[in-house]
Amino acid sequence: MEPLHKATWQKAGIYNAVLNSSYKIIKNQDLILGFAQKWCHEMKTFVFKWGEVGISLEDMMVFGGYPVLGRCVVLDVEDDESKRVVRILYDAMSE
Repeated sequence: MEPLHKATWQKAGIYNAVLNSSYKIIKNQDLILGFAQKWCHEMKTFVFKWGEVGISLEDMMVFGGYPVLGRCVVLDVEDDESKRVVRILYDAMSE
């Protein structure tokens, strides 16, 4: 479907959202359990042989795309109508 609808999705500003919704994440149970075993509840870090590793807000923003600063870091708004809608949503959120 992408070759047929890519231009339309980009024009509507939903291209990235459509691609992300069709992405299949494969869960690796052993990897998840391995990380869970390394988690230190007291320090809120992972403890490895070479030292402790923590997860920062910047990590969440860069790797996860989460809006830790209050705004979406992966939002791609180009046209005036989308900008208007985003402004309305942010105004409503700050009330």
